[in-house]
Amino acid sequence: MLVIPPVMKCLKKLTGIKGAFRTRIAYVVQTNGGQFPYELRVSDYDGYNQFVVHRSPQPLMSPAWSPDGSKLAYVTFESGRSALVIQTLANGAVRQVASFPRHNGAPAFSPDGSKLAFALSKTGSLNLYVMDLASGQIRQVTDGRSNNTEPTWFPDSQNLAFTSDQAGRPQVYKVNINGGAPQRITWEGSQNQDADVSSDGKFMVMVSSNGGQQHIAKQDLATGGRTSSVVHVPG
Repeated sequence: MLVIPPVMKCLKKLTGIKGAFRTRIAYVVQTNGGQFPYELRVSDYDGYNQFVVHRSPQPLMSPAWSPDGSKLAYVTFESGRSALVIQTLANGAVRQVASFPRHNGAPAFSPDGSKLAFALSKTGSLNLYVMDLASGQIRQVTDGRSNNTEPTWFPDSQNLAFTSDQAGRPQVYKVNINGGAPQRITWEGSQNQDADVSSDGKFMVMVSSNGGQQHIAKQDLATGGRTSSVVHVPG
């Protein structure tokens, strides 16, 4: 999906940051036929200066930028099952991060660029893991029978917001990667998911559902207060 200029006004209203989205975007395109029908592409925010990062005969998913814009983490199925990789844009070098049985997905670079969070289901349910990119060491952050996915970082690179169904329906929780029990941080709406924390750590946006309608909502993380619906999401 391309972010086009009219949408910029909504995004500015949502975040309060002028020009926050006037940068490059990464996205996956499925072409018609051919040996490599799936393409990971990068372009300017308005769709210009587009180029192909990677072509694949199998699906590509969930591209995520490194903080300095030099790398992309994404999911590939080229080995016959899902795998997480990091690709350097300058030279095309690919580093495999995780290729465990079942699901490997939802990559997210920490703001300081030293870690990558992701979701694995190698033990059954989806849980969050963090890799130290320098050492390659992986540690498990969440545990249990619930599904925990869609990690996004707080600016301190020590805490994650994520989606979990441990209360029945998807809601957003916060957890410290060094230990401790997750804390639920969304209480309004029947479902809340796919969160993103602002760069100053004061606000969070998410896809919220209530009465069968989806919209993007903004929450004050200090007070828990929620703004009115900002952008409605078609069903």
